[in-house]
Amino acid sequence: MRAFAIFLVIVGLFLFLSIIGLFSINFRFVVEIIFAIFFAIEGIREIVKRNLIGIGGLIFSAFLFTSTFELFGYRFSLNQTFVALVASYLIGIGIHILLRKTISPRFWEKW
Repeated sequence: MRAFAIFLVIVGLFLFLSIIGLFSINFRFVVEIIFAIFFAIEGIREIVKRNLIGIGGLIFSAFLFTSTFELFGYRFSLNQTFVALVASYLIGIGIHILLRKTISPRFWEKW
């Protein structure tokens, strides 16, 4: 609950800074930040459970943060963001398939 309270304080500060003109904030910015945080938390939870598909969530979260804050001087469109979502999870699924064990050690004990 404290994390949500901190998030609300930060969003409130950003809103005040946008009113003054020191920071530009709009609805898309807030939504991208919320989804970036959501995908980062989801990715970390999956990796803690040793499920490598969570790497896709972390990749997409990084993409959203770079798009939101325009770190490379480019803002991605909605179509590009959707393709990045699909691509990041395909990468995560591919890494999960490549690095997982194909046969569990107790597989033959069932027979």
